[in-house]
Amino acid sequence: MRADLPFLSFLIPLMNEEATLRELFDRIKEQADVVSREWEIIFIDDGSTDSSWSVVQALAEEHPEHVEAIKFRTNQGKAAALNAGYEKAEGEIVFTLDADLQDDPKEIPRFLEKLAEGFDIVSGWKQKRHDPWHKVLPSRVFNKMLSKLNGVHLHDHNCGFKCYRRDVVKALPMYGEMHRMVPSLGSIQGFKTAEIPVEHHARQHGVSKYGVKRFLRGFMDMWSVYFLKNFRERPQHFMGGIAIAVGALGASMVGLALLNLLASSFIVAGCVFIGTALCILMIGFLAELKVHHEMKGAQEHPVVEAIERIAPGSSEKIMRLSTARQRGEVTAKEKKALVVDDCPIMRRLIAKALTEDDWETVLAEDGAQASAISDDAVSAIFLDIQMPKVNGLALIPRLKKQCPHAKIYMVSSDDDVRAGVEAMKRGADDYLTKPVTAERVQELATNALKPGDTLIALSS
Repeated sequence: MRADLPFLSFLIPLMNEEATLRELFDRIKEQADVVSREWEIIFIDDGSTDSSWSVVQALAEEHPEHVEAIKFRTNQGKAAALNAGYEKAEGEIVFTLDADLQDDPKEIPRFLEKLAEGFDIVSGWKQKRHDPWHKVLPSRVFNKMLSKLNGVHLHDHNCGFKCYRRDVVKALPMYGEMHRMVPSLGSIQGFKTAEIPVEHHARQHGVSKYGVKRFLRGFMDMWSVYFLKNFRERPQHFMGGIAIAVGALGASMVGLALLNLLASSFIVAGCVFIGTALCILMIGFLAELKVHHEMKGAQEHPVVEAIERIAPGSSEKIMRLSTARQRGEVTAKEKKALVVDDCPIMRRLIAKALTEDDWETVLAEDGAQASAISDDAVSAIFLDIQMPKVNGLALIPRLKKQCPHAKIYMVSSDDDVRAGVEAMKRGADDYLTKPVTAERVQELATNALKPGDTLIALSS
């Protein structure tokens, strides 16, 4: 297999799809063997009550180098299932497909071709849908509203057949019904989205999980994304606008009543409106202080069983290392640091300071390279904030998982206290400002070697 081909991950959330899983695996395998150097399928059983998990177990036994699986105790929803899959995915490119065979794996090469044009997300568009009208009509209304509201113009935001670069799924939150919002959420982070028509098949087995409740949840999530896109770092602009409108109405009522243009009883009503406006304003101030905590997506799921694939050429299951991490057994501290910065001068400066103090350094020039590095031996990570596509703040959750005992320090330019505060809200322990001296870098790196501690430092 050619080394220049990508490593692909396929995430398959499922619930009661026992009749389709084996055929779906065979179809994916047929394509993946041709277009990738290595591939994995991660099945996420979202509380099935049929024999789906038994089918998944059998596939894992037959193809241990390709199959991983997670089983939830109860149904948690598609977004939670995808979030669990995102955490486990190791591929450079990640596909999501529904398990009901309505998505056709033969489209996989076309997704990769479109992604290669420079896009970060490629979404499927079911031009000819084989679904009942009561599912198609609300979906079309929702898609038009979402495209208009959030500025990402797609025919089919709802399509579960999507393809992402690795850094996309590691950076975006996933909860509620947010799986429909990935292109919109991605646009907030600067990811570019494209769309391709895909063949859609009629469901042959099982029953649809779609319902009115899911549509209503998606509608509310649409407005949540709109708020995050426009007001996540300035919530007072939103709350203040409402407060001004309510307060102006109340003041007008009081003024007109004092001029005898309204009944005197309107004075009381006007005062109530003014008081309400003040309360809204204070809520806005509180929200401004808190700003927006990053939705890390690292949720606790009721997983009762898990199957780990065996990497090609390996005789040990990855599960052993995962279990050791969970038990806290992998805690060795080494003088090894990761430096992530798109500025070569800054990379060399930090690396030189660390090397002089006998540190081993690993260098990465962007967030994508950093996301691919997972090493428990790394005790210190210096991470630039402003980088193409994914900034340092968005990478904090991912790197905290890759270095679970990490302390986080942020180095920001021009005394940007707000950047430091934001980093601390997202998990940083402290921040410092440029110019960064070798002595300070070495001091923080040394602190990372204290028992139970590691370090992540951010620069911009």
